[in-house]
Amino acid sequence: MNRVVSTGLAELIGSVAEEDDIIYRISGVGGSEFVYSKTVDIVKIGDISVRKFVLEIGAMNYGFELDGIIGLDLLRQMKAIINIDELTLMSNSQ
Repeated sequence: MNRVVSTGLAELIGSVAEEDDIIYRISGVGGSEFVYSKTVDIVKIGDISVRKFVLEIGAMNYGFELDGIIGLDLLRQMKAIINIDELTLMSNSQ
Protein backbone atom coordinates (compact mmCIF):
# COMPACT_ATOMS: atom_id res chain seq x y z
CA MET A 1 0.00 0.00 0.00
CA ASN A 2 1.40 3.38 -1.01
CA ARG A 3 -1.00 5.89 0.41
CA VAL A 4 0.68 7.59 3.30
CA VAL A 5 -0.14 11.09 4.52
CA SER A 6 1.67 13.06 7.17
CA THR A 7 0.26 13.36 10.66
CA GLY A 8 0.23 17.15 10.18
CA LEU A 9 -1.97 16.92 7.09
CA ALA A 10 -4.21 14.34 8.78
CA GLU A 11 -4.71 16.69 11.73
CA LEU A 12 -5.69 19.51 9.35
CA ILE A 13 -8.56 17.40 8.02
CA GLY A 14 -9.59 16.30 11.52
CA SER A 15 -8.14 12.78 11.50
CA VAL A 16 -6.17 11.97 14.64
CA ALA A 17 -4.94 8.76 16.20
CA GLU A 18 -7.36 7.12 18.61
CA GLU A 19 -6.54 4.59 21.30
CA ASP A 20 -8.12 1.68 19.40
CA ASP A 21 -6.18 2.38 16.16
CA ILE A 22 -3.69 -0.33 15.26
CA ILE A 23 -0.14 0.91 14.79
CA TYR A 24 2.12 -1.05 12.43
CA ARG A 25 5.37 -0.65 10.51
CA ILE A 26 5.58 -0.05 6.77
CA SER A 27 8.71 -0.09 4.61
CA GLY A 28 9.55 1.58 1.32
CA VAL A 29 12.22 3.48 -0.57
CA GLY A 30 12.35 6.14 2.17
CA GLY A 31 12.94 3.55 4.89
CA SER A 32 10.44 2.29 7.42
CA GLU A 33 8.09 4.00 9.83
CA PHE A 34 5.14 3.37 12.10
CA VAL A 35 1.70 4.31 10.81
CA TYR A 36 -1.97 3.86 11.65
CA SER A 37 -4.87 3.52 9.19
CA LYS A 38 -8.02 5.59 8.80
CA THR A 39 -10.82 5.40 6.28
CA VAL A 40 -11.63 8.87 4.98
CA ASP A 41 -14.90 9.89 3.35
CA ILE A 42 -13.24 11.22 0.20
CA VAL A 43 -9.82 11.75 -1.36
CA LYS A 44 -9.81 14.41 -4.05
CA ILE A 45 -7.04 15.44 -6.44
CA GLY A 46 -8.21 18.28 -8.67
CA ASP A 47 -11.53 17.16 -10.16
CA ILE A 48 -10.94 13.44 -9.53
CA SER A 49 -12.15 11.81 -6.32
CA VAL A 50 -12.52 8.46 -4.57
CA ARG A 51 -14.88 7.77 -1.68
CA LYS A 52 -14.25 5.63 1.41
CA PHE A 53 -10.51 5.29 0.96
CA VAL A 54 -8.06 3.90 3.54
CA LEU A 55 -5.05 6.10 4.28
CA GLU A 56 -1.97 5.25 6.29
CA ILE A 57 -0.95 8.14 8.53
CA GLY A 58 2.63 8.58 9.74
CA ALA A 59 5.32 11.10 10.58
CA MET A 60 6.95 10.98 7.12
CA ASN A 61 10.29 12.27 8.42
CA TYR A 62 12.33 11.66 5.27
CA GLY A 63 14.64 14.66 5.52
CA PHE A 64 12.51 16.92 3.31
CA GLU A 65 8.99 18.34 3.48
CA LEU A 66 6.35 15.96 2.19
CA ASP A 67 2.62 15.83 2.96
CA GLY A 68 1.79 12.53 1.32
CA ILE A 69 2.52 9.79 -1.16
CA ILE A 70 0.04 9.10 -3.95
CA GLY A 71 0.18 5.36 -4.53
CA LEU A 72 -0.76 3.20 -7.44
CA ASP A 73 -3.77 1.84 -5.56
CA LEU A 74 -5.29 5.33 -5.33
CA LEU A 75 -4.45 6.17 -8.94
CA ARG A 76 -6.03 2.91 -10.12
CA GLN A 77 -9.25 3.57 -8.19
CA MET A 78 -9.35 7.06 -9.70
CA LYS A 79 -8.76 5.55 -13.16
CA ALA A 80 -6.06 8.20 -13.45
CA ILE A 81 -4.18 9.08 -16.60
CA ILE A 82 -0.89 10.88 -16.03
CA ASN A 83 0.45 13.13 -18.79
CA ILE A 84 4.14 13.46 -17.99
CA ASP A 85 4.81 16.07 -20.70
CA GLU A 86 2.15 18.42 -19.34
CA LEU A 87 2.39 17.29 -15.69
CA THR A 88 -1.37 16.75 -15.53
CA LEU A 89 -3.63 14.13 -14.03
CA MET A 90 -7.07 13.29 -15.36
CA SER A 91 -9.52 10.43 -15.01
CA ASN A 92 -10.21 7.81 -17.65
CA SER A 93 -13.86 7.85 -16.53
CA GLN A 94 -14.41 11.54 -17.41
